[in-house]
Amino acid sequence: MAAACCLLGSILPLKAEKRPLYKNPKAPIEQRVEDLLGRMTLREKVLQLQNREAGHGSDDIGRRFHGESVGTIHEMGHDVLECARIVTEVQKYMLDSTRLSIPVLTGVEGIQGVLQNGATLFPHSIAQGSTFNPELIEKMTDAAGSEAQAMGFHQVLSPVLDIARELRWGRVEETYGEDPYLISQIAQGFIRGYGKHRITCMPKHFVAHGTPTGGLNCANVAGGERELRSMYLYPFEKVIAATAPLAVMSCYSAYDGVPVSGSRYYMTDILRGELGFKGYVYSDWGSVDRLKTFHYCVPTSEDAARQLDLLKAVKATGEPMVVVLVSGKPLVMSWVKENADALL
Repeated sequence: MAAACCLLGSILPLKAEKRPLYKNPKAPIEQRVEDLLGRMTLREKVLQLQNREAGHGSDDIGRRFHGESVGTIHEMGHDVLECARIVTEVQKYMLDSTRLSIPVLTGVEGIQGVLQNGATLFPHSIAQGSTFNPELIEKMTDAAGSEAQAMGFHQVLSPVLDIARELRWGRVEETYGEDPYLISQIAQGFIRGYGKHRITCMPKHFVAHGTPTGGLNCANVAGGERELRSMYLYPFEKVIAATAPLAVMSCYSAYDGVPVSGSRYYMTDILRGELGFKGYVYSDWGSVDRLKTFHYCVPTSEDAARQLDLLKAVKATGEPMVVVLVSGKPLVMSWVKENADALL
């Protein structure tokens, strides 16, 4: 028995040493991420730049994820109990059925409370702005944050920092109004409330999305450098400095004829270089592919994704795109590593 105990005593430390550094919760975050990146294939890193629908849980989880982890998921259309079940099952799948057991960031629309059937619905953003009361909005998102946390969400795809200056635009109700200062203050209260539950927010839509020509949702916004800096950048500058959000959502419109999501000037030089944003950028629905389908500045979807070589951290979505990037003309390795780092 003594010999057996000695043998176990010599074996157990060896097993402990084999535990990957990235799975050690006591190790510094930077070291854990670096260790994990060193173990990941190019495909696994690119998949961290994807968002996918959560699906229906155990019924289709294998067909949806194929034993691979992605960066983020979102859920829409289920009631709160079903939503909590689905999110839990997806996370369990990521931990038990993928090679490196990387969990996913879970996201949900939260502009006026968690937008799932059965969750508490609050007044829309334009009404929130009309209160002129950031502290009240903080209480609102504190309440919403407790619901989001119970459902297993890590982030909400809000607040909207667009400036409502074109009333023909069909999304004016998503904004806090036309005053950049008011927008910045209400948004900070909004983010603080969710933050009490360790839920990060995603200010959007970077940048100048809310004043499209003719009120058309994806259309060009005209304004010049002066208006860009004195109007449209102001809310983002104040919110990023005050709250350090984990993510920002890019827009799918153009500013003065330049598609924002494909522009190094807007997405890297200004957002990161001038505003000091350190997190990751989440593309608005289809904003990468819209470089081809709406702005006509690239001939193919693959070229739209490769355009992001020039940027930093805009999320490409869609399985076919990932296959092309890995097996065709891959993204610059340093770019992939930097962006996977931001997600992890």
